[in-house]
Amino acid sequence: MTATIGRDTNVGEFESWGFPAWSFDDFHRRELPRRLAEGVNEQVTWDLVDAPPFAVACSGGGGGGGRAYTYVAGEDAVTIEPGVRDDATGVLEIGERAWQDYVHEFRNPSSLVLAEAIRFARGGMREWDRWAPAMRCMYSGREIYDPNMTFEDRHGDPLDLHQTFTLDDDHEDLSHFLRTAGYLVVRGAMAPRRDEIAAEIERLQAEAIEGTIFSWWTDHLDAGHRFPYRLLFMSENSELIRSLMDDDPTVEQLVALAKRDLVPLHDRGQGAVSVLKPFGRGANLGPSIAANLGWHADCNLGGCGIMCPSINIGIHVDAAGPDSSQLWALAGSHGRVPHLSGKRTFEQTTAVPLDTEPGDITIHYSCVTHAGPPPTGTNARRTLYLPFYGPETLTLLGRFQSFEQVLPGYGTGDTPDYFEMAKDAEQHNTSDLSNVPLGTA
Repeated sequence: MTATIGRDTNVGEFESWGFPAWSFDDFHRRELPRRLAEGVNEQVTWDLVDAPPFAVACSGGGGGGGRAYTYVAGEDAVTIEPGVRDDATGVLEIGERAWQDYVHEFRNPSSLVLAEAIRFARGGMREWDRWAPAMRCMYSGREIYDPNMTFEDRHGDPLDLHQTFTLDDDHEDLSHFLRTAGYLVVRGAMAPRRDEIAAEIERLQAEAIEGTIFSWWTDHLDAGHRFPYRLLFMSENSELIRSLMDDDPTVEQLVALAKRDLVPLHDRGQGAVSVLKPFGRGANLGPSIAANLGWHADCNLGGCGIMCPSINIGIHVDAAGPDSSQLWALAGSHGRVPHLSGKRTFEQTTAVPLDTEPGDITIHYSCVTHAGPPPTGTNARRTLYLPFYGPETLTLLGRFQSFEQVLPGYGTGDTPDYFEMAKDAEQHNTSDLSNVPLGTA
């Protein structure tokens, strides 16, 4: 199959699920104040201590003079003021349709940046990030992530966030750990099949053709060639991988730990995926950001409210640890919104590196915040991820459709750097704000 599906920034918009379109003005004048008064204030004010005012301006779509509103954090309540206050350190400009997707969680900050759907008339990503978790909570009820949260095992004792398990352990303990921390390491769970899975990955990698939807490529500048750093929709071209998702008893047991109705995602999203890092520390790679990934959630481009909680079963063909590249997870962040910068670091106690050996399996919720940073050692890493999502995903997305289609360069693998695109959105700080009311109305 050739690359007949390219970039489509309209995939999975709010109307595709039958959600109503909010009026920008009615939402800010009536609906949002009602939500705040009826309990949302208690959910957000703790995270907004000393946060400066932040404004959202609707670009286009008509509606007269009330097209911008400033969010103001007080000690006990958030107030919504018409217009752009002089002391608002950030002003987000967004089209009304994109804003409606944002309200309904069909677009989140990362996808709005990558889809080039926003710009800043004042401030930038740092100012937005100060308010972004609270805005998700105000818009959709999504809980804000508290990095000081505590964890207990199912017996009420403190949970060891670095604990690992085997298939012989009590599966209720495994399930509780997964649903509490958002991730899980199961030692040796796929060791008997590791070699045949490795051979199948090698076969698909050797047969990969750049320009098709089944692989993403980038430059290995040190070696002087391009390579596929990600294989996609692998079960479409592999009976072995399809059988792992449909019929393997070990995988079936592990999927059941989520205690939710989940279906294998063969031809939506990215399908079964192999992450390939045939390079070590300091490798000089091309422009794509996706070969190494900073903190993110798999569903953070949109649709989490429908597709999640969903899980990814990671089969580790190679060791993933300090001598190579490894998955990190932010414990307890699934279903919650952390800040994009500042408070979330690899050093904080809830940031956990998942050290694995060949044949180990990891499970992580797609909405747990996690990272696949550059290698810290010389060894290569290959991991096969098998996705299991809510059955509604099969209705939300069509065959080979994905929220990743908002990415510039979708289908090629050459995705521009997110932070560079965010800087581009900040190049409009000289925008004329005279078309929106300044100060309070």
